[in-house]
Amino acid sequence: MKKGFFIFFSLITYSVFSQKLYSDSAYKNVTPHVNLSDAILDTGNVLKLILKKKKLTSFPREILKMNELEYLDLSKNKIDSIPTEIRNLKNLRVLILSKNKITKIPPELYELKNLKVLNLSSNNISALPQGIKGLSKLEELNLWNTGVDNLPNDIDEVKTLKVIDMRGILLNFEMQEELLDLLPNVKLYLSAPCNCTF
Repeated sequence: MKKGFFIFFSLITYSVFSQKLYSDSAYKNVTPHVNLSDAILDTGNVLKLILKKKKLTSFPREILKMNELEYLDLSKNKIDSIPTEIRNLKNLRVLILSKNKITKIPPELYELKNLKVLNLSSNNISALPQGIKGLSKLEELNLWNTGVDNLPNDIDEVKTLKVIDMRGILLNFEMQEELLDLLPNVKLYLSAPCNCTF
């Protein structure tokens, strides 16, 4: 009963919590680069790059040379893949890739040891690769409206994890119970359980 109440409570409180979720409060005083051309001219000094709604069809490879980059928002584009060289962005703390056309996550992404926020919502992703424990500082994982109905086996080894958003993913009651048992200290945001079998 307690777990069922938690799921229900999560649903009715999400609208309030979502305003705090994936916040960039640590970067409020950082002037973002919002134009790729300008950022390329200042490669070594780019901390925050926001390129949402730029009609991008691929991940701009110029970004991979921005070694000081900490905050990257590529949401609302048409990017279909993430290059393995994303591992080069060692200082990245916030990565927002929501509302693209990504279908697969490269395991190299797990080499981003400083990553705290990973937003993959509204992509055509059906699974995450094993090895997510490599994201040893991850706090927030957004999988809303993806097809990821099964988390990596080592997800419970990410001890810093605070929030996972899995709304919009078909999960029956048993699957939700398993998640709650596996991650008792993580706030899970789930839609109502489906009456379905897999």
